[in-house]
Amino acid sequence: MKKKIKLTLGAFLLCLAAWYFLGMAVGGEAAAVAAVSGPSQTGDPYAFLFQVLAIILISAAVGHYAAAKLKQSAVLGEIVAGIIVGTILYQFGGPTITVIRHYEQVHEVSSSALQASVCFIDVARQVLNKAGLPPKDAHQLQEVLLRRDVAQFYLTVNALQLFSSLGIVLLLFMVGLELKVKEMRAVGGWALAVALIGIAGIFILGYLALNIFFLKGGNPLAPVFLAAALTATSIGITARVFQDLKRLRSREAKVVLGAAVVDDVVGLIILAVVTGVAIRGGVYLSTVAGIFAKAAIFLGGVLLLGGILVPRLVKLFATLTRGNVRVIFPFALLMFLAWLADRFGLATIIGAFAAGIIIEEDYFPGGGQDRTVGSIIAPIQAIFAPIFFVLIGLRVDLTTLANPQVILISLVLVVIIFISKLASALPVKKGDNRLVVAAGMLPRGEVSLIFASLGKSLGLLNDNLFSVIIIVMLLTTLITPPLLKWAIERQELQTV
Repeated sequence: MKKKIKLTLGAFLLCLAAWYFLGMAVGGEAAAVAAVSGPSQTGDPYAFLFQVLAIILISAAVGHYAAAKLKQSAVLGEIVAGIIVGTILYQFGGPTITVIRHYEQVHEVSSSALQASVCFIDVARQVLNKAGLPPKDAHQLQEVLLRRDVAQFYLTVNALQLFSSLGIVLLLFMVGLELKVKEMRAVGGWALAVALIGIAGIFILGYLALNIFFLKGGNPLAPVFLAAALTATSIGITARVFQDLKRLRSREAKVVLGAAVVDDVVGLIILAVVTGVAIRGGVYLSTVAGIFAKAAIFLGGVLLLGGILVPRLVKLFATLTRGNVRVIFPFALLMFLAWLADRFGLATIIGAFAAGIIIEEDYFPGGGQDRTVGSIIAPIQAIFAPIFFVLIGLRVDLTTLANPQVILISLVLVVIIFISKLASALPVKKGDNRLVVAAGMLPRGEVSLIFASLGKSLGLLNDNLFSVIIIVMLLTTLITPPLLKWAIERQELQTV
């Protein structure tokens, strides 16, 4: 009882601290206090970023605690904490959250003004007119864009994007450390089957439902693009849940992670095909073959050469910085392969995942149970990974839930995704938990956002259809952690 009282008191103090910082941010901006809302008094352009990071990390900690008390995954608590904080700050007109919510428009204004060397205010008004935002949102964004210190908030959000990306690549690197190349090869066939069946089910059923019941008579490419946008799985959320539950070494986790990698590659191919049809009226086979070839060369090359080159590189680094080789080399390899994956046209998280897989603890001299690569990198990941999940919540606009048709389309698509993922889990090896595999493949993620942004820029997706993708991402993201946790715990009870 005493322990629970202490934990409750601790959480209460954290909540007070979070609201104190939030009150400073909101009140400071409303009162135009330069120390909070404007440039730093000492001239450090990143001072304001430090305050925002404090708010995010405290919010993540509170969300983590609340989720634990409700016996849910920590990632769910972090996302919900982001939704609550973002909604409150946005209602108070906070400049930082406004830039986060409308980052695409702010980035377009900044890029256009720099490239064309025209008046910033004129560009801002042109972008706002084209964006088609609700009047209240457009007015709030315009006020932020016309502030003298708007560059400070843009700099802060860009830095948050960097920390968010760092968090997700560190998470996937840690996931890769838990797995081995041989283990991934052993589930390769099942992972491929799970990925392809899930993609086909979502694309075909999604297109039919949209074309027959909701988007009939409109642009024929709109249902194609919308269905295609929902085919790729978000590996980060599922990986975090498996990590929290210490089930990364299970066969189901390996199948899900392998299938998610295939999903990303196939998603990029679908994106190239659909975009080619939308822009040119057709698609070149060489484009599709090129993406597939790049993915095969990158993954095959990393896995084949990793066992040969990595041990030698570790020895080289050990002579340069022996005491810190376990942190310097893995981090350098992670950054290099994340960059290289991007150069090959793949997601950076695939490179991070591959970096973790090819590192073996035996390559490093000395060490022990408390001095492994994983134990050293884990605290760094524990700082940055929550930023990614809180930022997902901060981006959520709850006003999109006010449109009944948008909600109906979103719910139908979520059901289709769930059915497709259940079907995709059927080929897995007998004895494996198909519900765990299906739940793990449920969340939509980063590739869907790329689809959504591109579809909107091409004029294929209006604001409502763009909102559909965001809501589907939100619902599948919120459903996955409790569903996956329940499925895993149910499996453990059956084996007792």
